[in-house]
Amino acid sequence: MMARVGGRLVCFVAALIACCHSFQLHPRALVVQRPPPPSFVSFDSSFGKHHRQPLRRSGIFAASVDEADLDLPVERNNLTAALVEQENSALTEDATALAPPPPQYPPTPTLRECLAFTLPALGIYTCPPLMSLIDASFIGRLSSSLELASLGPASTISDSAPLPLLFLSIAATNLIAKSFAQNDTEALARVTRTALTMGTVGGIVTTILLYQNALPLSLLYCGGSNSAGGLAAYCTQYVAIRALALPFVVVTTIAQAICIGTKDTKTPMLSVALAGGLNLLGDLILVGWLKQGIAGAAWATAVSQVLAAGLLLRVLKKRGFLEKQQPQSTQQQPGSNTKNAKQWDTAQQILSFVPFLFVMSVKIGWHNSCAATAATLGGAQAAAHTALVSVGMLCFTFGDVGSSLSQAFLPAFVRQPQQQSTAEEEGRKKNKNEPLFDLDAAMPTIKQLLRCTLSISTTVVLLSSIIIGIFGGQITGDPLVLAEMRRTLPWIATALSLHGTAVSLEGFLLARKKLRGLTVFYTFLAATIVAWQFFTRRWGLGLGAVWGCYIWVSGSRVVTFAALGGLLRPQRMWKSLRQKLTSRAAAGTVS
Repeated sequence: MMARVGGRLVCFVAALIACCHSFQLHPRALVVQRPPPPSFVSFDSSFGKHHRQPLRRSGIFAASVDEADLDLPVERNNLTAALVEQENSALTEDATALAPPPPQYPPTPTLRECLAFTLPALGIYTCPPLMSLIDASFIGRLSSSLELASLGPASTISDSAPLPLLFLSIAATNLIAKSFAQNDTEALARVTRTALTMGTVGGIVTTILLYQNALPLSLLYCGGSNSAGGLAAYCTQYVAIRALALPFVVVTTIAQAICIGTKDTKTPMLSVALAGGLNLLGDLILVGWLKQGIAGAAWATAVSQVLAAGLLLRVLKKRGFLEKQQPQSTQQQPGSNTKNAKQWDTAQQILSFVPFLFVMSVKIGWHNSCAATAATLGGAQAAAHTALVSVGMLCFTFGDVGSSLSQAFLPAFVRQPQQQSTAEEEGRKKNKNEPLFDLDAAMPTIKQLLRCTLSISTTVVLLSSIIIGIFGGQITGDPLVLAEMRRTLPWIATALSLHGTAVSLEGFLLARKKLRGLTVFYTFLAATIVAWQFFTRRWGLGLGAVWGCYIWVSGSRVVTFAALGGLLRPQRMWKSLRQKLTSRAAAGTVS
């Protein structure tokens, strides 16, 4: 009896061992597995090709339980290894298919393309001062000297009123350039409508505030309450009329920025030229023919600004930038929520450029402090500074185009979320306001833009040298003033040679939304400007020190902005130099 039970037990154990060996059970866990599909029994060459998905779901390899497999473990192991290799190859192919495509960037612009963008943009920057000059010439020749004297502070108030909304134009250029590079028409229209809406609302609020406070501001700029019956009265009249057109001025500025973001500078130039021509015609009729004086000049300027805004809006509408989304049905309510979320996100992106207002305030304070310090010098030096500023500001305007150049061409190198690695994504989360920028891919474009800026800087240095050095006698007949101007010429030429590069690098940082770095640096710069002006006055350093402040501001911006943008990297510079030396040595060896 015991022998029979023992024999059965031995048979049971042997069967269990054979079963375990046949099915290759894991030693740490016995998993109940559904029977494999019939095609798993036969291991032909088409197994991995035709039955890859069942293998991926099961997670283990089925095997045949016939006696041939039990007797040939080596063949079975080789077959299993082949299956594993096929499975890994399939997974690799799937991972490659699911990986995001490499980023596509625009080609490097040629110097001719950069100049084709820059030259029309010069008209955008230089035409507003020419419009003020037209008003001044008509009022000075056809109206009273009191009206001419009041035109200066009135123009300053009116031209400065929309400056708090300048960040809308900076943001529009940046976001439009990025969407234009991605060929995202929906984003182009959304950014355009959002920026114009915000500009219109801001312009209306500014109009109300300026119109109500025209008299107090005029009294402040004209020298106090004693001028209420003289300069302030004309100044208030001019400011009140110009205030009515402020919403159109803001819309015009934003529309010009949108066109620049699409690398179109001809349309803004045409609108500015149209405004200048209409202003000239209006002055001829209202000031020259109807004898309306400073009020006529204000109406001529306001009407020309309204018509210029209408022209730009018509162009944007033709391009489809003002088209609204089609109304969605109630069944597509989630899509409507997504649309509202995108609009709110766009508004937040535009508002993120508000810190640029601080940068603008530091720049305005810089120019005003230099003018105030030069005025304390008195005599020939003060007069020479007035003449030098008139020439310098015109030349500075040429360099300012570099900022628009950078903001139009560089946002295309901002990486998309699907193109970012895990480490880059973590870095983006730490600083949400700064998008990731492909500096390596952008370097050829950055170098080309700096070459274009260098050519502009060379031109303005030559222009200023010719105007001051050769034709300075046409500006002033005083030999002392002329001598002071020519003595200061090397200082102003140095400042002009650095200004274009500084502004271009600032546009590069704006394209990368390095607003925090800009704010911190301009805080430091403001402190140094105050100290510079203090010691210039205290130690009597003269007009050369005043223009030395311009050199300090421009030079420090070049170095700091290049460092903030990652352009000053010793390892990169050494590697590039070593590659050039190696290539030259190889070329010499071959020759």
